[in-house]
Amino acid sequence: MATSNGANVDIQGPLQELDDIYVDINAIVEQLVEEEAALHAKYEQKKVPLYKKRQSAIDKIPGFWHTCLEKHPIISSLIESEDREAISYLKSIDIERSADTPINYKIVFKFAENPYFTNSELAKEFNFSDKGSIKVTNPNIDWKEGKDLTAAPPKLEGEDDGDSFTENEDTSFFCWFNDVNGSDLADLIANDLYPLALMYFTGSADSDDDDEVPVYDELAQDDVEEEYEASDNADSDEEAEDAPINKRPKRMESN
Repeated sequence: MATSNGANVDIQGPLQELDDIYVDINAIVEQLVEEEAALHAKYEQKKVPLYKKRQSAIDKIPGFWHTCLEKHPIISSLIESEDREAISYLKSIDIERSADTPINYKIVFKFAENPYFTNSELAKEFNFSDKGSIKVTNPNIDWKEGKDLTAAPPKLEGEDDGDSFTENEDTSFFCWFNDVNGSDLADLIANDLYPLALMYFTGSADSDDDDEVPVYDELAQDDVEEEYEASDNADSDEEAEDAPINKRPKRMESN
């Protein structure tokens, strides 16, 4: 009830009418987000020849991609001190998009020979073909003996077995490669770090140039960290429920 000129007015009906209208508005907004994401992916695919040319120039700059990761305000916060030496062997990052459905992509990290793992590349693939769910394919990291950065730290003497935390427990950046989802961080890498790599390398990515803002919703650091830290000991090639920021429907159904 509301009061108008001293009289009580029943507003339940109009409020329900407004709610119904906003449901229809939200449906249009969701359609807009999906179409923007598809359009963005389409034009990213058109940039592939230029990205290859860019990599040729990047190859002449030592530590380029390592520096980009370290200068990114969100991604850098996910890199632990133990990760930094391993990431220093990173030679390139590439985004391989499906020619038929460019919204589907693979993130490829290529590494020089290093003392941590034998893989020359780590590739994580995302398929958004089914609305409301994604399929993620993870790499198998062949860690060298004693070098597994994703291994849980040994329990301290006298520590209760039920304790899941120790003062040394941190989540390695490499745990993301085992995450059954990881789409928030993937979206950040594919649609922010990758296209704006030079800006992050030079430190100009925090400028106010609106023309350089990618077409997707802004990621919150806490969202990325929560999804990322929940990924320990995950199996690869599983369907995940959460779509990335630029593909996330209002309601999701798990399979």
